[in-house]
Amino acid sequence: MRTSKGAAKRTQRDPGGTGQRARPRPSAGARILAAIEEATELLRSEGLQSRRLTVRTYRLPPAPRDYRPEDVKRVRELLGASQAVLAGFLGVNVNTVRSWEQGKRPPQAIARRFLSEIESDPAYWRRRIGEETNAARPGEPGQ
Repeated sequence: MRTSKGAAKRTQRDPGGTGQRARPRPSAGARILAAIEEATELLRSEGLQSRRLTVRTYRLPPAPRDYRPEDVKRVRELLGASQAVLAGFLGVNVNTVRSWEQGKRPPQAIARRFLSEIESDPAYWRRRIGEETNAARPGEPGQ
């Protein structure tokens, strides 16, 4: 049996043939949360939540702030590090740090998070960079 294009479109919009449009499906995230809530409620109703289910809520830190070229340079200077040393410590290419400081491109979110950590306690990170640098020198005591 053949159907016209118009009938096919009507069927897609009204799969049950009720004359009403189908409701949009909830997002995948909303469906997952609903399933978790349903499972949690079931466990609670059975009295099993304390023996088999641990629910933890974590508060995430806010997203790292934007770092302008002068901010990147200021953080690097807080460390007393060259662009090459900062790049090595962050695990990026020296050209990447240079491009941040010249404003050619902004640091990625993970780099901004690390810059923020460095900024919050530069003395700690100066010591860490010193430890990393000293450990990398071949032929010196401690090798």
